[in-house]
Amino acid sequence: MNKSTYDTLDLYEEKAMMLVEQLVERDIVEMPSDEPIFTHVPTETQFTSAQNLAYYHAGWNTTNTE
Repeated sequence: MNKSTYDTLDLYEEKAMMLVEQLVERDIVEMPSDEPIFTHVPTETQFTSAQNLAYYHAGWNTTNTE
């Protein structure tokens, strides 16, 4: 994900899910097929909402790259 991904924090559910799918592809997020839970691998934090995870990752990514 590049910086332009985080230019706005207006993450509606579809956009958030697209971001989460990209994170899954990069092994940053795990999403078990049998549970509606997302796990942010670097912090082992779990979420039931793609939007919450997308906001959390944006904040985490900002603090870990500055």
